[in-house]
Amino acid sequence: MDPLDFSDLRAVFVNCTLKRSPEVSNTAGLMAISRAIMRKRGVFVDEIRAVDYDLAPGVYPDMTARGWP
Repeated sequence: MDPLDFSDLRAVFVNCTLKRSPEVSNTAGLMAISRAIMRKRGVFVDEIRAVDYDLAPGVYPDMTARGWP
């Protein structure tokens, strides 16, 4: 039995590339190595590509009140 069992862990990678899916991302390629290592140890791994979502900039819930788009 492998003493390094992390099957009770979950990991989320946030890919901050500027390339939208399905365009090839070099960042995703680098992250794939880390994801593979973690999966080999039983970690559930997920990835979010930030550019594919409408994420508002700023630190307040409504930045439009402060002049942001």
